[in-house]
Amino acid sequence: MSRATMAVRQAEPAPVWEAANSLTHTDKMRSRLRAAARALLNQPGLVGAPDPVRMGALVLMAKASAADLAVEMTARELGRWVGVSASTVGHEVRPHLDREQITDSSDVLRPGTRIVTGVRWPLRPLWEARHHQDADHPLRLQKPDFAVLLGLLEAVCAPGWSHEDGTQTPAGLLGRRTGRGAATDRLALLLLVLEARAMGVVRLCGGAVGEHGRMVATIARLLGCSSAAAAQVLDRLQAAGVVEARVTPTGREQMVIPAVEAAYREMRRIRRAEGRPGGLVPGPRRGETSAGGDQIQPGSANEQVRRGESDSGAGASSAGLHAYHSPVADLGDEGAAGNGFSGYGRGGPGDLPGRACAREDQAAGTDAAAAPMPVTGGADSPLRGEMPKTPTIPMQPEGQEQTAGEPSAGSGLDAAAELLADMGGHHSGGLRGRVPRLHRELQVALAPVEALWDRLEWTSTRRLVADATRRELRRIGTWVGDSRAEGYLAKRLTRRLAAQPGRASGVKDPVGWLLHRGLPTRSDCADQRCDEGTLMHSGADCERCEDQVLDLRARRRRVAAQVQADLPDATPEQQRQAFEDQLREAVDAAAARFEERRRTQAAKDAVSDAKAAADRAQQKADEAARRAMPCAQCGEPETGGLCGTCWGWSETEKLLAHAKTLVAAGCGDPDDPGITAALADHAETEARTHIQDACAQTDAAGGTDSMIALAAKMKAQDIVDEYRATALRTLSCSLQAEAEARNAHAAQMRRRHLHPDAETAEQAATEAAAEARRRTAEHLLAQRSNAWLTAHTPAPVEPASDDQPTVYEAGAAQARATVAPAPRPQGAWTCTACGLTLIGQPPADCRCAACEGKAAGLSRAERFARLAGAVS
Repeated sequence: MSRATMAVRQAEPAPVWEAANSLTHTDKMRSRLRAAARALLNQPGLVGAPDPVRMGALVLMAKASAADLAVEMTARELGRWVGVSASTVGHEVRPHLDREQITDSSDVLRPGTRIVTGVRWPLRPLWEARHHQDADHPLRLQKPDFAVLLGLLEAVCAPGWSHEDGTQTPAGLLGRRTGRGAATDRLALLLLVLEARAMGVVRLCGGAVGEHGRMVATIARLLGCSSAAAAQVLDRLQAAGVVEARVTPTGREQMVIPAVEAAYREMRRIRRAEGRPGGLVPGPRRGETSAGGDQIQPGSANEQVRRGESDSGAGASSAGLHAYHSPVADLGDEGAAGNGFSGYGRGGPGDLPGRACAREDQAAGTDAAAAPMPVTGGADSPLRGEMPKTPTIPMQPEGQEQTAGEPSAGSGLDAAAELLADMGGHHSGGLRGRVPRLHRELQVALAPVEALWDRLEWTSTRRLVADATRRELRRIGTWVGDSRAEGYLAKRLTRRLAAQPGRASGVKDPVGWLLHRGLPTRSDCADQRCDEGTLMHSGADCERCEDQVLDLRARRRRVAAQVQADLPDATPEQQRQAFEDQLREAVDAAAARFEERRRTQAAKDAVSDAKAAADRAQQKADEAARRAMPCAQCGEPETGGLCGTCWGWSETEKLLAHAKTLVAAGCGDPDDPGITAALADHAETEARTHIQDACAQTDAAGGTDSMIALAAKMKAQDIVDEYRATALRTLSCSLQAEAEARNAHAAQMRRRHLHPDAETAEQAATEAAAEARRRTAEHLLAQRSNAWLTAHTPAPVEPASDDQPTVYEAGAAQARATVAPAPRPQGAWTCTACGLTLIGQPPADCRCAACEGKAAGLSRAERFARLAGAVS
C-alpha cells in the first residue's frame, strides 16, 4: 500500500451486527446499556438498597414505555421477573422505591369500581434525566434502547409465559430461579452480561484482590457486597450453569458466560455463511485493560519509534500498544505515512517530530544534568501513547531552561491547582481519562478540591470520600437546607484549601486531608450548628464560642490585675514575666480541674456500666432459671413453668370463661341473674362440645397432645369471636343503642346544609347512626362484662390477723375439705380407679369411662369425650 493511500484513507463505519438473539450487541449499545444500568443503581435511593429493590428498579426501567417513562405491572408479575413473591414486592420493594423517590407508584383501578387491577410505576430518574439533564446523560434512553434492554432482560430472567395463539416464550437463563438469593443472582448475571465481551469473557477488575480471587472480587464490586457474599453468588451461578471459570494456557483465570459465547458464535456462523463482515472472532482491543489473558504480549508489539527505516517493509505495521490519533489536515498527505506513527512526518529538526522537547535525542549519559527529563521515562516506561499516572512536565520553548528556584518549577498540575484554589474554578486533574468523574450531586461541593480527587487512584478510596461528602451534605442540609448545602460545603473546602500551606501541592495524603481536615465541621463549643465560630443556619457569630473567648479574656484581665496589685513597683519586664507565670498556673489549674471532673465522671460511668452489666447478668440468670423450671401441671422438665400442652389447655379454659362472659353480658337479662346464669352455662356446655369434636378430629388425624391442645385453643378462639359478634348484634338492637342512633341521625340531619343534596345528607346521617349504634353496643358489652366478672369473681383473701388463720392454714383446711369424702348423692357411685363420683348405674368393674379408655390405650381427647358423655 502506498504512502498516499494510507494518508487519505477514510475510516469505515463500524458494521452493525444483526443480533442472533438478545445476548449479542454492538460495543456501542453494550456500553450504552451498561452506563444506564450503572447510573440507575448509583442513584442515592438505590445505593446500599437490598438486591430485590435494585433488581426491581432495573426491571421497571427495561419495561418502561419510551413515551411516558412508566410501566403498568402487578406486584405479582414484577415479583416473577425479580424472583421474589408478590408479598415481598408489596412490603419491601414498592415502599422502598416510593420512599427513596425512585418511583411514584399508584394503584390502577378498574373503571367505575374500586378494584385494583395493577400498579403504575413511573421512574423519576428517567423523567429527570429526560427533562433536566444533558443529551448525553446515561439515563436519557430512547425507544431502541428500551427495546434492546428489554430483550436482554428477557434473555436473562424472563419468567416465561404462554401467548393466546398457543406459542410459548421460554424462560431466561435464571427465569426459573426463585427462593433465597434469586434476586441477587439475577442482578449479578445481568451486570456480568453487560460486562462480557464478544467471546463471552467477562472483564475482571484490576488491582489487589482478596483470598477469594479476582472473579469473586469482580462480582463483589459489581454488586457492592462483601467477598464472602460474592463467593456464594459465584457458586450459585456456576451450579446453575450460567457462568464458567476457565484458565487460559498462560495461567490466567477467566470468567465466561456460555450463553453469550454461544450467541456470538452463532451470529458469526450466520454472517460467514452469508459472506458479510463480522464473521471472524474479534481480537483484543488495544488500550483496553483486561484480566482475561487475551491482551497482546509486550514482546510481540513493535517499537513505537523507529529511526532511519524506509517507508515500506516491516515498518509499515503499527505498534500493538500504539494510541489512535485523529488526522491533522494541515500536515499534508504524509502525516501518517511510512511507519504509521503519529510522530512521523511532522516538521522539526532532524528525525524528531515538531513540538518535542529540545535535545530529546541526546544519549542518556551525555549530559544528564543539563538534559531535560525524557518524556517516555526510559526503556522500562510506557510509550508516548500510554502516559504514566503522574502529572506531565510543562513544555518549554527551545533555548530556555527552567531552574528549580523559579515559581513554576513544580508540576503543571500543582500550579493549576493553586490557581483554581484561589479562583474556585474547575480543574480536569491532568489524567481525567483514568479517574472517573465526580458524581453529579458532588460536582458543586467538591469542585474546589477536584485536583485532590484526581489523585485518588483506588475505587475504594473514592467511594469512601464520596460517602463522607454525602454524609456531610446531609448534616449541613439539616441547618441550611438541601439546596444550599453544596455551595456551603464548597466555600468551606475553598477556605480550608487556601489556608493549607502549599495549597493542593502541600497535601501529601488527599484521603486523610479530605476526611479529617477539609470535610468535617470544626467547632470549639458543643453547638452542632457552629462551624469555625459561625452558625451555619444564620451566618451569625456563635454566642457560645464568644462566651469562651470572653472567659479567656476575663481570666487574662484578672491575672493582669492581680500582678499589678502584687508588684506595683516592678518593671514592665518583671510584671510581664510574673503575668505569664501566673497565667500558666491558672491554665494548669483549670486543666487539672477539668481532668478531675473527667475522672470523676468516668468513675461514675464505670459504676453505672457495672451496675447495668450486673442487672443484665441477673436477668439472664433469672431467665435461665425460669426456662429450667418444670411444668407446674404435668411436671415436664425445662418448660419454663408451663409446657405447650398445658398452656394450650389453660388458654382454652380462659377463652371459655371469656365466651361465657360475652354470652351473659350480651344476651342475658341484667334484671334476672338466674336466666342469665342458665344461658351462660348452656353456652359453655355447647362450646365444650364443639371443642371436644375438634379435639377428636385432630386425634383421629394422628395429632399429638400438643396439637390437640392447640386445636382446642383455636376452636375456643373461634367460639369467642362468634359469641362476641352475636353479643354486639343483640346489644345494637337495645333501647340505648336505638336512642343513640336516633340522636346521631338527627344531629347529622341538622347539618344537611353542608351537603350538596338531600340524598347525600341522608346517607351521611345513616352512616353516623350506624357508627353510634356500634359504639353504644361496644360500650354496653364492656360495661356488662365488667359487672358480670365482678359478681362472679371470688373476693380476695384478706390478710390474717392474730385471731384468724393464716393463708397456709386456710389453704390446708380447704385441701383437707377437698380430700374428705363428700356426701354421696342418691343413685351415685364411685370409680374404684380414680375415685370420681358419678351418677347412674355403675358398670361391672366399677370403673369410669376415662379409666377404661386409659386402660385400653385411648388418647386424652377420647377419654375426655367418654367422661363428658358419662357425666351428662
